[in-house]
Amino acid sequence: MENLQYLAEIPECEQKGFDKFIQNTRKLYIPSPKDTVKEVLNNHQEMMIALKTEKNVSKVISDLRTEAYNSFLLHEAQMNAHILKNISNQFAVPGRKFDDLCEAFNHNPLDTKEKLSDFFGEYSGQIYPYIYRLSLSNTQSRRSRAGKVFEGIVYGLYDVLGYPYSSQATVGSKNFKSKKLGKIVDSLLPGLDAFDQRRDKVIIGTMKTTLRERWQEVIEEINRTMLPKIYLLTVDEDISVNKVEQMANHNVILVVYNSVKNNGELAKKRNVVSFEDYFFEEVPETLAYWNR
Repeated sequence: MENLQYLAEIPECEQKGFDKFIQNTRKLYIPSPKDTVKEVLNNHQEMMIALKTEKNVSKVISDLRTEAYNSFLLHEAQMNAHILKNISNQFAVPGRKFDDLCEAFNHNPLDTKEKLSDFFGEYSGQIYPYIYRLSLSNTQSRRSRAGKVFEGIVYGLYDVLGYPYSSQATVGSKNFKSKKLGKIVDSLLPGLDAFDQRRDKVIIGTMKTTLRERWQEVIEEINRTMLPKIYLLTVDEDISVNKVEQMANHNVILVVYNSVKNNGELAKKRNVVSFEDYFFEEVPETLAYWNR
């Protein structure tokens, strides 16, 4: 097997086809973030029931995100297996590599176990550019899913607690745009009609798994639309006091895990609230106004 040539990159004639193959297989094997969240919520009804009495929102969000990610990984593993199983049938270059290795396998004097070990190791090396491109696609998919899964979990908790809301996903982005709201705004509680009547009595929410520099987009949205305040929900656990203070200057209220809120200097910051306070104090107080 030593004389077989390795590939430095996927041949140009097969690159687009392989990308399309990944895309189509992903659709076949990977449920949408919405369906994944729905499945996880249905599988943990006991957690949803306990939420109303224990009010441990931070733990529930963390556990549901873990369950959703584990479910995704199982589906992704099945997708990867399908792609690598069929790559030699779908594409000429991996097909030739496979045939060459099969020929070498038949003439290998080692016992079967060692021959299989040689074969799989060598074949992985022979088609590594394809494996690498698949890995890049998986990484991009995971990043894009994370935010949608977090958003779906929050909406799922709204539903469980009976909180009315409008989101860009449920009422359409055009309806949000008609109110001069940009894509940064994910939801309104109790809804669009309430926003028309008194925007200062509406919870305007946006969700981001990590802050990085993207939290500045929230400030730009406030300045552009003259919103009274925005609740920024995040599962980021690395939040500096400097960021929090800048957000406070622009009426951004940060909603975080309870452990983050009660850690160090953030415990003293009034524009930082825990998920527990948000779901069982901030939201109910706002909804109470509209229920009068």
